[in-house]
Amino acid sequence: MPNAQAEAIKAEGNAFFKGGKYKEAIAKYKEAVAIDASVPSYWSNMAACHEKLREFDEMAEAGRSCILADKKFVKGYYRLATAQKAMNDLPNCIKTLESGLAIQSSNPDLKRMKKEVTELQRGEQVAAYCSKAQELLQNGDIPNAMKTLDLASRLDAGNPDIEAMMKKIKPKWETMEKKRKAGLSSVEQHKEKGDECYKNAQFEDAVGHYSKCLDQLVKDGQGTSDLALKAYSNRAGRSLLLYMFLFCFEG
Repeated sequence: MPNAQAEAIKAEGNAFFKGGKYKEAIAKYKEAVAIDASVPSYWSNMAACHEKLREFDEMAEAGRSCILADKKFVKGYYRLATAQKAMNDLPNCIKTLESGLAIQSSNPDLKRMKKEVTELQRGEQVAAYCSKAQELLQNGDIPNAMKTLDLASRLDAGNPDIEAMMKKIKPKWETMEKKRKAGLSSVEQHKEKGDECYKNAQFEDAVGHYSKCLDQLVKDGQGTSDLALKAYSNRAGRSLLLYMFLFCFEG
């Protein structure tokens, strides 16, 4: 049962909060927790005051104390996550939100914030990829710049920053690829075609190209070369995928 004195002090704190006197409210909530620190609402209200004052370190501490007071008090997770988001501590913010959602999976505030933070993380990752691609481009590393942009595109297809960089990098990459492929031997071409077929989920065709590559390498006495070992490994993996695909399809 709540302590009557602590509850009376909390009420004074609430009055200060409603009047915009957040420091005075914090002082009252601190008095309340000094009497009974096991009541989560005292800590939660204190965290709300710190948020108004943009004191996010203090807000986070109050949020943690709120959770310690009662792990099932979902608002504690929301308070802590709000502070972590404001401090751009997005990975820990997501962890806090997931902990709260494990207790109340339908909580709309936690779900909304998780969606927002996930989007922020995605934006940060895309920006990091674009920055890395620009650096690689400046250093003349076109292949890795293209790979990095491809990773960014998977996260945010149609992003104007990515598309602008693609216009600069892709023509250079295509020219380099055309020149590289022209220099491949027939055996290397089969290996390459096998890789391309795999990327397009054409597993049967991929296995066929790897087999042609290996047949020629064995014939030439290069059955244990690095290229042969890669082809053996790829063919085995693609054969397994083909088997699984056919098995599932027939089932």
